[in-house]
Amino acid sequence: MIRKPKAIKESKTQYVASSKRADDDSTGRFALRNATPAQRKLLRRDVSLYDKHAKHLESEHKGEYVAIGLDGTLVVSTKHVEVLCQAAEKFGAGNFALWKIGYNYVLKWRRL
Repeated sequence: MIRKPKAIKESKTQYVASSKRADDDSTGRFALRNATPAQRKLLRRDVSLYDKHAKHLESEHKGEYVAIGLDGTLVVSTKHVEVLCQAAEKFGAGNFALWKIGYNYVLKWRRL
């Protein structure tokens, strides 16, 4: 028997991951369902890094990719693989946030 996936519910947040109650971060841009406290903490860190250090890039670099180091250092490029490789080399794994400039989602990577 093939089951259809549940529809994503519309809400004030852009992304909903499951059918359980949403626990969203303080900005109201994301809903994390079935997320661990550590994952929520990382998302809040990544959102604050973007708001503090890369928000000003939206007017000139929308659609490009940015890696933001914990100290606020930025790596910007049009190719996400290029940004990921440079950021992993420069900051080390897990020490940066990877974003698409002007969009409300965080990019995740599993291996390089």
